[in-house]
Amino acid sequence: MRRTHFTLVTGPLLLASSPLMAQTAAPSSAPAASGGMGWLWIVLLLAVVGAAVWYFMFRNKSSGTSSMGLDRDRVAGSGKQATGAVKDSVGSVLGDTKLQAEGKMDNVEGRAQNTVGGVKDTLRGS
Repeated sequence: MRRTHFTLVTGPLLLASSPLMAQTAAPSSAPAASGGMGWLWIVLLLAVVGAAVWYFMFRNKSSGTSSMGLDRDRVAGSGKQATGAVKDSVGSVLGDTKLQAEGKMDNVEGRAQNTVGGVKDTLRGS
């Protein structure tokens, strides 16, 4: 299950950054002034995102609610909705109908999971 969360977070990030990487200029004969600093920023951003994912998703998993009193289903549903929105928008930009459909499905699944979490919160009295 942890690998799924990691895939859900990193998949859209890679999809969103792939057009940016594809449009980079080919290396010229003269060395660039920045060297490899562009890649350093990308690696640094990925490290920060990975640390944030670990911090918010994998620490203190003992209870069914998060530290704010929300059910984990609500948090995961919101994440899945965001993933779906990113896939949908990237699919529409690239003209990829399959990616767009996956994004819409993820969005619907996330909305349903968020609703289940809301019902659990209501029943629990949070």
